[in-house]
Amino acid sequence: MAGKVTPLANHHKARGARFTEFGGWQMPVQYKGIIEEHLAVRRACGLFDLSHMGEIEIRGPLALDFAQGLMTNDVSKLAPGRVQYSLLCNETGGIIDDLLVYRHPDYVTLAVNASNTDKDLDWLQRMAARPPYRGKVEVLNVGERRAILAIQGPQAPKVMRSVGLDVLDLPYMAFRLLGQNGEIMVSRTGYTGEIGYELYMPASDAVTWWERFLGLANSVDIEPVGLGARDTLRLEMGYTLYGNDIDETTTPWEAGIGWAVKLDKEFIGRTALLEAKAQGPQRRLVGFVVEGRGIARPGYPVYIEGELRGEVTSGCISPSSNRPVGLAYVDSAWAEAGTSIEILVRGRAVAGRITSVPFMPSRVRDAVTLGD
Repeated sequence: MAGKVTPLANHHKARGARFTEFGGWQMPVQYKGIIEEHLAVRRACGLFDLSHMGEIEIRGPLALDFAQGLMTNDVSKLAPGRVQYSLLCNETGGIIDDLLVYRHPDYVTLAVNASNTDKDLDWLQRMAARPPYRGKVEVLNVGERRAILAIQGPQAPKVMRSVGLDVLDLPYMAFRLLGQNGEIMVSRTGYTGEIGYELYMPASDAVTWWERFLGLANSVDIEPVGLGARDTLRLEMGYTLYGNDIDETTTPWEAGIGWAVKLDKEFIGRTALLEAKAQGPQRRLVGFVVEGRGIARPGYPVYIEGELRGEVTSGCISPSSNRPVGLAYVDSAWAEAGTSIEILVRGRAVAGRITSVPFMPSRVRDAVTLGD
């Protein structure tokens, strides 16, 4: 296969996975089918290979100061063992990436989007070469020798307990180092809206853990899940996908993720974001449901009262509700929930309506139980 592959590529092939290119990687898009895998996560538990994602460590005596000066969120408020959603912005306030910050006592780990890993590394390393960080901050691409698995769904706690990982006391947006030398990092975050865990591990351990999880299939309802269902799961939650819904041309205020920006501290892009917030966004990212027949795809134009007012960024048929849903940027004056819209689907106007997100109830913060 052309492109990079994860340590589990042969295991995906053995299960009949269909592959797709994503961020320079060949990744399984589905095994049995996107709808079936999506519903398996909502009903019980799904196992994801996320080893294509980037894992970057920031170390050195000024590592925490460095992270604080680049991240839009307030890293100083993050206690060791906790995780924080944040943005990496350029000087004009454009979003370089959205990522997770894992706070260790004296360094941080960043989980970044696969398609942005090289760009993020270049940006971070260039910033680390500037005073006062030169020689006091080290940016390491540890993801090249690591793998990431995710367990998502209401049965996730039972699955974790069944493989000997007793992390039921782990709060949402927290992590713990396990193993003899802390080589396995287990976190509870999630991108599906379900209770879930992520395992960051040496690449050499990926096959062992993959087989261990799927070996539970006779006693626990667990299925491997590809990127196709991962996309529909996140879209039902209204979560943004970099490259679709956010990029360097969008600001956090437009994308509805301004809550991850703390303007009372200094960071790269702060001045531009202060101005953008004061001016107010000219467009907003909104959720919508399609009320006519048709699926809204990225790039489809959105009309309101006969005028072009926006563009679809993400869209699919929600497997949980069997209705077409999506995200779109529309002019701010027309972004109120309940507004009637028309989406041009292959040259045909299809009725829709702006609505609040998520499209399905989120359980990601629910109390952890072992389930049935």
